[in-house]
Amino acid sequence: MEYKKSSCFGQSVTRVSEVTPRQSKDIGLLRHLLKCNDLQLVQKVHEMEKYGPEDDPVLARFRALRTDLSRMSWNSFVAALGDCDAGPLARTGMMTFPLDEGFAMRLATALLASPKTEMRRDDFAMGYVGTAGAQCEYLNACNEYRAFTPEGMALITEFLQTVGLGLEKILGHAFRVGSMRQFQLVPERIASGRHLDGWPVAIRKLFILPQGCGRSTGTTWFRQRDGKQLELESDRPIWVVFENSVVWHAAVSAKALRPTIEFDLLPARKTSLEPFYAGLAGWYPWFPVEASLLEGTRLALAQCYPDQPDQRIKSRLRRLVGKHWG
Repeated sequence: MEYKKSSCFGQSVTRVSEVTPRQSKDIGLLRHLLKCNDLQLVQKVHEMEKYGPEDDPVLARFRALRTDLSRMSWNSFVAALGDCDAGPLARTGMMTFPLDEGFAMRLATALLASPKTEMRRDDFAMGYVGTAGAQCEYLNACNEYRAFTPEGMALITEFLQTVGLGLEKILGHAFRVGSMRQFQLVPERIASGRHLDGWPVAIRKLFILPQGCGRSTGTTWFRQRDGKQLELESDRPIWVVFENSVVWHAAVSAKALRPTIEFDLLPARKTSLEPFYAGLAGWYPWFPVEASLLEGTRLALAQCYPDQPDQRIKSRLRRLVGKHWG
């Protein structure tokens, strides 16, 4: 099953008191985690990544191995779903749509009434790609983040229910919300440059721009799949969906604060229009389903210790090669 709020994916867990930054440097402790059951192992690794030192060499090795398994898992999951690159979006990689002005005003009002907040390294759901401390500082300088309120979430749910069927047709496959955030683009603080996000390519981004966009308020540059380059310009509310790991894009510096609501859209077996908040620093799940999170985390950690071969790990690797995950 794909992850839901009730499963271990994305679940908040109590901080593991016995895991401290000092202990996370202890190679023996990490090796000992392989004796835990799968869920305990995922929970404890999650706490180490949230609260432990970012320069731990063993964790760095683990992350590199997990990244490889993550990409393999997403590729297999998408292949099992069928062609996720055949919808109308695939023609150019970016599409824009009008947003009802009355509804957009309600969205903007709710966003601006929400309390200000900041991205923190420890604010990401279990099983999710997080954000390094230095990157959090940079993003906080570029964006004025706002917390989600019940009123805002109700409006976001209304938006998803309104556009959901059309969005599924635009993508060409079922989807679910992987994560979301809302913010105002800070004037004169953009320096990211033209880039691809480097995510699994079947994950896409959606922006709601309830006050439009342009050079006066900040916008986004795109180089579409057909080679056409453009900057979004609209004096009316719009929403935008784009292939953030296929289409080159870049923020264009704002002259005034620009409200934005952002979603990360994941390919899925069945469309879900339920909003999901994975923490301000959470982006997308390392693995598409819960079973592959549990198995992939153990495989990545076990490969950090090749001096102690484990027949069960070898068996799991053979299963990984021989079947689709998900």
